[in-house]
Amino acid sequence: AIMTKMEDVLLLHEELLLILMILVKEKKKNVSPTANSVTWNQTHEEGLTWTYSDFAPECTANKSFGPVVAMGHEWIDIESVEYFVWVKSANQRIDLTAAPMMHVSLQTLFPNIDMVNVTNALNHGLDRVKVMMSSTLDTIKSTIDNWHLLTPSVLTFNWELDSSSMSVAIYQTAHFCYCDWYYHQFSGTKHYHVDNPTVDRSTRPSIRRALSLGHVQADNPENTKPSTSPWNQVFL
Repeated sequence: AIMTKMEDVLLLHEELLLILMILVKEKKKNVSPTANSVTWNQTHEEGLTWTYSDFAPECTANKSFGPVVAMGHEWIDIESVEYFVWVKSANQRIDLTAAPMMHVSLQTLFPNIDMVNVTNALNHGLDRVKVMMSSTLDTIKSTIDNWHLLTPSVLTFNWELDSSSMSVAIYQTAHFCYCDWYYHQFSGTKHYHVDNPTVDRSTRPSIRRALSLGHVQADNPENTKPSTSPWNQVFL
């Protein structure tokens, strides 16, 4: 479905020079807790939603991408995070069906960080964009010197930081799945938010990291309401 939408966009905008797509694959389709399961019964008895900080399990280096297990239920488990880069070649429209070759890069951020070719492809795509900008500016006003735009791009990317941010998004997605399930199952009852004073949230690595990156307002009740999935925000 995603590729079909991208093809539709390309048909309308053949001038596109660069496309970056991030594909997150789950090991298996997410399944919500069933009625009368341990998770269902616990949630029903408590009668309230958990904030992100209460929900997110402690994150360690080998569990940064899941499986995310909370309240005795596995909410998400990621198989891989893949990056696709297409760069337009000459005057030909980008071909999304092309096999990985010079102008198509496919590499992974997870399970292994292998992004050298993606970095090179993004720099190559940026060079194409800069050439187009220079040509457009010459058309508008030929007396302006745009030589600086033709300097080859040498951007570097902190893929380790990007991996950490992606991990936070995955944990946020797990919490979204939980909130979505909760409101579908228990929206007919009254809920009261009660903070647990016995939990030292500052000791949870995943929460510290999420807050430091500005992705999560951990104890904001608004975060317990269904909203647009972080998955869609980040990857589609």
